[in-house]
Amino acid sequence: MEKVTNSNVNEYQVNGIWNIKGSMKMEKGSSESKNFTLKVRFSDVPMVDIINKALDPTKIQWVNGPGRTHFDKWASGQLVEVDFKAPGRAPVVDPEVAILERAKAMNKAERQAYVAARKAELDALDELE
Repeated sequence: MEKVTNSNVNEYQVNGIWNIKGSMKMEKGSSESKNFTLKVRFSDVPMVDIINKALDPTKIQWVNGPGRTHFDKWASGQLVEVDFKAPGRAPVVDPEVAILERAKAMNKAERQAYVAARKAELDALDELE
């Protein structure tokens, strides 16, 4: 079987139907959940588009983790190498734990500025009500 690589990915298109199973709740705290199956049709979809979409969570996770935590250490246009982890296979990080870990990497002044910025965002939400 021929392998798809970065240099030949543009030569491939995806066709067919994939079923994706999932579950959902009406809202975050709800106890009732429902299972579903999405029937996703692909019709001449460039494989590069699918790969780029699959990599979006990796980019977001990096930005929200080491990207912002070490913002001052990165140069604009810098190449950063990371390993791909399939969604759902990596451990889920509790957002509160992530915030505490981020705060531990800050000095006192940075923490105070971070808390003040988040408070301003929350206050802005109150104004919308």
